[in-house]
Amino acid sequence: MAQVISATAAAARSRNREAMQRDRFVNQALDLLADARSSAAEGRLADALELAYRASLRAAGARVAASTVSRRRRLPTSAWEQVALIGPADAQWAEGFREYSRVRSRVASGLEPVPEPDAVYQYLALAARYVDATESELGFGAVAA
Repeated sequence: MAQVISATAAAARSRNREAMQRDRFVNQALDLLADARSSAAEGRLADALELAYRASLRAAGARVAASTVSRRRRLPTSAWEQVALIGPADAQWAEGFREYSRVRSRVASGLEPVPEPDAVYQYLALAARYVDATESELGFGAVAA
């Protein structure tokens, strides 16, 4: 016998799936941020820079997943360009991460040395503010498992 699923039930399942994906991204961002802080405390600044950037990317993924941008057919390939499409406040966040992205990429590829500790801690603080803002604005944990 065929099973009939209403459009309302399908939409609810889709929203639940999106919320679970968003929560997974936020949880990963929090874990990566904790790892970045540990790396910085141990003096492993290159690792701290990379892990904090990855935490920021997970938070960006959560924001995109929670927005209508994720439903677009043609998205930019850059996570920060996708975030900028969400709205003016998100565009400001994206602008703040463009320089971080460039520095992180050049350090990871060996083209530039690891920045001074103060600069690494500034990037770490930016990532922490972004992850915290994402967690509070999106209501992390709103979906029960």
